[in-house]
Amino acid sequence: MFKFDNNPDTWQRLDYQIMCRGSIKPYTEDASLKNDISWLESENYNITEFDCSTWETQELMHFELSDKLEFPGYYGKNYGALNECLNELEITNDGLVVVFRNLDTLNINTAHTLMDIFIASSRRHLLFNERLIILIKVKSNKYPLHPLGSIELSWDW
Repeated sequence: MFKFDNNPDTWQRLDYQIMCRGSIKPYTEDASLKNDISWLESENYNITEFDCSTWETQELMHFELSDKLEFPGYYGKNYGALNECLNELEITNDGLVVVFRNLDTLNINTAHTLMDIFIASSRRHLLFNERLIILIKVKSNKYPLHPLGSIELSWDW
């Protein structure tokens, strides 16, 4: 696992930049997202992607989250269980990157609740030297992102 240190080269790393800003990065352009995913893969991060536009119901959302993140069979398919299972998730390699494409197709309250849970879990994993990075793709930088996980997320990357 790459260890962050006080070296100026570390400060230029994409993962360092994202973690310093609260573990979440928003995108409006597919090319930028693709480039960053490629860089993270090259740095030994595991990538799990979701297309939120396919989540027509909360049941479908929880089913796919459980399936792709390999939650245990007792996953309760609700936000409390999501929080619990994310916190228990084993993060291997240099970290886990979770990509939410088309986040803006979800109800705003659902999207914000989901992001708050993932950001809180990312903070918890940091206590155990594990990295959970969240990338979100929306159509417009007018999409309301504030506040998520009690952090002020901005579009100026």
